[in-house]
Amino acid sequence: MIPLIQANQQLFILSILVFSLVILLWVLQYWIIQHGKQLFDSVVQYGGTFKQQVGKSNLFIRIKYKYPRFFGFLSKRFQLQHFYGLPLTLLFLAMGYILALFTGLVEDVVTSDSIVTMDYFVSQQMNMLHQPSVVDFFIFITSFGSTAISCLIVILVGVICWIIRQPYILIGLLVSTIGSSIFTFLSKLLFHRVRPADALLLEQSYSFPSGHATIAIALYGFLAYLAIRFSPNFIRQVRIFFTMFLFAVLLGLSRIVLNEHYLSDVLGGFLVGTLWLIVSISLTEWLSARGKIIWQIPGSAMQTYTVSLSIILVLLAALIYAEVYQFPLLA
Repeated sequence: MIPLIQANQQLFILSILVFSLVILLWVLQYWIIQHGKQLFDSVVQYGGTFKQQVGKSNLFIRIKYKYPRFFGFLSKRFQLQHFYGLPLTLLFLAMGYILALFTGLVEDVVTSDSIVTMDYFVSQQMNMLHQPSVVDFFIFITSFGSTAISCLIVILVGVICWIIRQPYILIGLLVSTIGSSIFTFLSKLLFHRVRPADALLLEQSYSFPSGHATIAIALYGFLAYLAIRFSPNFIRQVRIFFTMFLFAVLLGLSRIVLNEHYLSDVLGGFLVGTLWLIVSISLTEWLSARGKIIWQIPGSAMQTYTVSLSIILVLLAALIYAEVYQFPLLA
């Protein structure tokens, strides 16, 4: 057993990492299903208590009467009753935080910080991981981030939106996918980072940030958001979130395993995708607040069949794309 592990050390470590991630996500999912609502109610309760205590302080009262307009604006930013209050505030704070993380990552990559050393080390380890079954699996996974499959998904979502008569949903989807793709394309041109020398697939574009990792969050994250928004069941919402999270991680991991990108490229792609996902969710919720999108729609057999057929079609398309286009690109 030990000689077998030593001979396949990289595969063993990769398997342990993926297995640990699956177990961790399963535990978190179980805990949130059991205690999530209770935790949320407690946070809201403590938040209300904190707001009351702050409102009674002399400093707060003086500010309230000295700057009434500022106080009115600030108090509206923390209201839970509508989207323009606390939800929009949290989205803007998250957007600023993600942008700051991306800026810091760019600085580390440009200045050849310690993360670049980690990039080279991981790339060297992946260069020794050439088991055919592993390569075949991750080529199939990476196909979901291709332009062809992404366009197919957008078209299918457009058909579904037409069937359920919710065309405004497409605005957020297009902003997330097109916006993130343009941002990634311009970033690649700006940083001119060369891909790893031992890439398994032949690619012509630059490396930072990863377009596949970007799409993993921007496109599939938005699909998960839509599925959660349309689902009235809390347990199903939690499972959708964690399933899509695991899929996005695997899609990003496929770029590292196939040596198409460095670790920091994938992290950068995740951050770019998250940034545009927040923008698209904010836009979609704004449209919803204006009555342009209705989430509580009656289900029908036609809708169920269309969604199921679309999922099957995407899976088949990814298989065909991997077989016809990806495998011939093996260097």
